[in-house]
Amino acid sequence: EKPIDLTALEGVNATGQLRIGALQVSNIKARNVSVGIRAAGGKLDVAPMAANLYDGKLAGSASVTARSNAVAAKQRLSGVSVGPLIRDAANKDVLEGRGNVTLDLDTKGATVTAMKKALNGTASLALKDGAVKGVDVAGAIRKAKAALGSKSALEEQARGGDKTDFSDLTASFTIRNGVAHNEDLQLRAPLVRVSGRGDIDIGESRIDYTAQASVVATAGGQGGKDLADVAGVTIPVRLAGPFDAVKYSVD
Repeated sequence: EKPIDLTALEGVNATGQLRIGALQVSNIKARNVSVGIRAAGGKLDVAPMAANLYDGKLAGSASVTARSNAVAAKQRLSGVSVGPLIRDAANKDVLEGRGNVTLDLDTKGATVTAMKKALNGTASLALKDGAVKGVDVAGAIRKAKAALGSKSALEEQARGGDKTDFSDLTASFTIRNGVAHNEDLQLRAPLVRVSGRGDIDIGESRIDYTAQASVVATAGGQGGKDLADVAGVTIPVRLAGPFDAVKYSVD
């Protein structure tokens, strides 16, 4: 929580082009980096910005304003492997898959926490052939089916070994004051289809999200034979809690 000090920009006047063969910043690794820079009046604009990273490409722009400690970025990542990117950038193992991510974000603040809580903008992702880590939706439905008649929700702690594999995953987010709201999650998995809506509180590192899961296949070879009785039924799965201790319940 050291204060962010951007005052060094106030005395800089520069334009130029920067090319770097290999670059590592905050553990994020990139190659063939090419950026244009313009600094004047305490503001740094970086545009255009391009790089190869995590099996894909990045293209976009960014700006930093010293006087207000403001940062803005517009980025598109194409064909990127998101698992190793998230592990390197955030030290979290929550998602696998490859595809496209778009970001249009701005924030300001004197510390990292303040910037998280002031984050605004939009984000979207479209991934293929991956997995959501920590939650096994089909497994949770199996346990809930076994508990039918108990009149209470089945609650589980998210675990590192659990996951929900998917063939396609899409979602978009509107971010206001550090809270990312989603209304349009669509996930296709071998046994289930999942839609969802809810909030990811980036500033407080918490999630409150409800997924609607429907069993669509019950082939015995896929472990779905015991789900035949609930095929076609939509089942709510709620995820809630801090990022490092998320719990999910099946109603």
